[in-house]
Amino acid sequence: MLSQEQLGTRIGMTSHGILNYEKGLNPIYYEEAVKLGEILNVAPEKLLDDYSRFCMPGYGNRIRTIRKLYGLSQVQFAKMTGWNRATISIWEKEIGGHHPNKEAYRRLLRLAEEKGVKINDT
Repeated sequence: MLSQEQLGTRIGMTSHGILNYEKGLNPIYYEEAVKLGEILNVAPEKLLDDYSRFCMPGYGNRIRTIRKLYGLSQVQFAKMTGWNRATISIWEKEIGGHHPNKEAYRRLLRLAEEKGVKINDT
């Protein structure tokens, strides 16, 4: 059995980061789930919640699909949501691993549901 410190060291984070995962204070994103899964011999998907699953590679296409459900350009979608157009562009292109936070995810989920689409079906 590994300590939080040992596990953190093996995946390149602090023991406090591991503790925050265990307490549910921080989401486990796919990349970390893969590392943790290899060490703990667990399928990475079992470590993810719905938010983290949304943020798996391909989330840019999911966001683009939601925006297109409304027939809006990035500029128009930014005006509708109050988000910055550049942020939407970064999300859609998955630049630097930047993805929506949980609040933005919940809003995207509501927007998709308003159009009769479940976010996992986009």
